[in-house]
Amino acid sequence: MKKIFYLFLIISLTQLTGCIIFNTVSYEVNLNDNGTGTATVFIDDVNTDATTAETIKEEVDNILQHGLKSQEFINDMKAEGKNVIYRNVVVENNKLNVIVKYEFDNVNNVEGMQYESPYYFLTIPPTDSIISTNGQITRTKDYQRIIWDKSIKTLKFKMFSDDTNREGLTSLAKFYKKED
Repeated sequence: MKKIFYLFLIISLTQLTGCIIFNTVSYEVNLNDNGTGTATVFIDDVNTDATTAETIKEEVDNILQHGLKSQEFINDMKAEGKNVIYRNVVVENNKLNVIVKYEFDNVNNVEGMQYESPYYFLTIPPTDSIISTNGQITRTKDYQRIIWDKSIKTLKFKMFSDDTNREGLTSLAKFYKKED
């Protein structure tokens, strides 16, 4: 599931010398009758495994400048069929969290979700950890699938990404407070 979180790919992870690590990611997908809708992505407890002050600063700058403020981020998302209508970074309980809301014309643009009447579904690797969903989960040795009946107009799921309480990580929350 980590591979489908475009947000952090867009935040230029390839340019960073450390690695952005976050605890969970949640999606709330609101569907219209015509197949369009909005998706709100919540990324909780953003950290880095960078070890130098310079590298940490680069990562904070990338999140704040690129992800939060740049037109390039908007353009990158638009190229993926996502029209960003809201983006924010907040600190809650000493944890840096990211919120992005976007409009889409096709549910397939939402992290690989698909629709085959009468169901919406998301297929992920069997090793990914689904924390919660308002859909039904089916598991095989090859994949996991969350399935929602088309009568459900708000599709929700939350995934575990990484343990952010482990040694060697630095929370980016304290650096964002300095930017405030």
